[in-house]
Amino acid sequence: MAGLSHKALFQKYRDDTVINRCEQYARWTLPYLMADLEEVSSSGRVVVERDFQEIGALFTNNLASKLTRLLFPTQHPFFQASASGEFKRVATQQGLDEAGLRAMFARIEMSANKRLFVNSGYAALILALKHLIVTGQALLYRDSARGQVVTFGLQSFSTRRDSNGSLMDCILREYTTVEALPEDIKAALRLASGSKYKLDTQQVQKYTRIHRKTMNGREGYEVSQEVDTVSVGKASWYPKNLCPWMCPTWVIIPGEHYGRGMVEDYAGGFARLSGLSEAAALYGIEIMRVVHLVGAGGGGDIDELANSESGEWVRGDPNNIAVHEAGDSQKLEVVEAQLERVIGRLAKAFMYQGATRDAERVTAYELQTDAQEAEYGLGGVYSTLSGGIQVPMAHILMTEVSDMALPGLISGELQPDVVAGIPALGRSSDVQNLLMAAQELSAVIPVTQVDKRINPQKVVDMILTGRSIDTEALFFTQEEQKANQEAETAQANAAQNLLQAGTLADQAGQLTSTLEGAQ
Repeated sequence: MAGLSHKALFQKYRDDTVINRCEQYARWTLPYLMADLEEVSSSGRVVVERDFQEIGALFTNNLASKLTRLLFPTQHPFFQASASGEFKRVATQQGLDEAGLRAMFARIEMSANKRLFVNSGYAALILALKHLIVTGQALLYRDSARGQVVTFGLQSFSTRRDSNGSLMDCILREYTTVEALPEDIKAALRLASGSKYKLDTQQVQKYTRIHRKTMNGREGYEVSQEVDTVSVGKASWYPKNLCPWMCPTWVIIPGEHYGRGMVEDYAGGFARLSGLSEAAALYGIEIMRVVHLVGAGGGGDIDELANSESGEWVRGDPNNIAVHEAGDSQKLEVVEAQLERVIGRLAKAFMYQGATRDAERVTAYELQTDAQEAEYGLGGVYSTLSGGIQVPMAHILMTEVSDMALPGLISGELQPDVVAGIPALGRSSDVQNLLMAAQELSAVIPVTQVDKRINPQKVVDMILTGRSIDTEALFFTQEEQKANQEAETAQANAAQNLLQAGTLADQAGQLTSTLEGAQ
């Protein structure tokens, strides 16, 4: 592989069988996902072949939006970061205690979550989920300098993976023009290619290689670029979780180089939906076809009858004229009933329920419930996407919003523990559980005041435990309780001493007044 250019590697890794299969899946759902930029019409637009039905597009758009909202909720951080032992030690040296460290991570999480949605980041994430659902893979690039997320489809890249499905090599192909290149690269390109790129308006291919490479005992990725076959700049290296290039898959079989999307699991249903829709459309057109039959001996002028306007008088014998309509509407009803059954099964698989709530009003509990539904309904894909997109995205965003975390993350000395997916949503649900427990306590506590046999502390423990709330995170420790009791005792003693001193002062004043009166 060492002597091959990026362009040659792209063609070497490209699997035409996978491309053809995914083009069919895209035709059933969203054809533009597999649009080939090399197939351009005379008007300059990319050629896209569409299906006879639009249900596949509806289901794919719905599922992509729902999964994006679950993976990256707008009102809650999508990940939970906590400090490892090394991170805590360094933070302590910088004057941060445990409470300050938790507050710092909370600020980092919120800032990182907000930064993800600037510059149309949410739209790029939805597009990535569409590619994953249809083709099984996508390539994402996080541009930290511009705060943007860019998504590429299968037509734009080719990959190589190891036996575990981890990315080993990825080649991205992009199209640009000669005039868009810097002058030094333009000169090198023309020198290497001769007269191939004389015109500035000519199209040229740019290749980016993301190659797994170990440096100083750390696993990471080396990123290099070539324009056509001309090398551009110097290669850069990133630690594994800090590489801005991410290539997640929907589902991958160990040993294969390309993932498989959800549409492949339901290819039979989509094929039937496509075939029945085409038959229904063509048969519906045939049913609407009307032919007028005129008897051979009718004596009328057929052309005059055909060209006559509505209400016009035409000579002829109505008994020799009949209207013929082709097709049978009952057959079309049977086909439409079969379509409804197929659509119903696919709707359940793609979590389509018609109307959905406004994302800004969805609670953390509802998010967790929907995430668990996606986890069960999609066969664990939610957790797979969490590890393939959320975890590396969380590390990159933390470096963008925290100056303290950046040097340690790059060097590897600081490694925060990032929890994403359903466990991260569980933290937000703890707050919802605490609010519900508080409402229940407000209703039960008055009962403990009526019946003195009821222990209020046991009631509190029962309600908090029933709501799955970690009481150790809320209650004072035994040492803190002892310190609080000692402080309360000291405060009570001080108040009593002050009261006694006040009483003695009053008594002394009364005695003085009495002695003065006696004189």
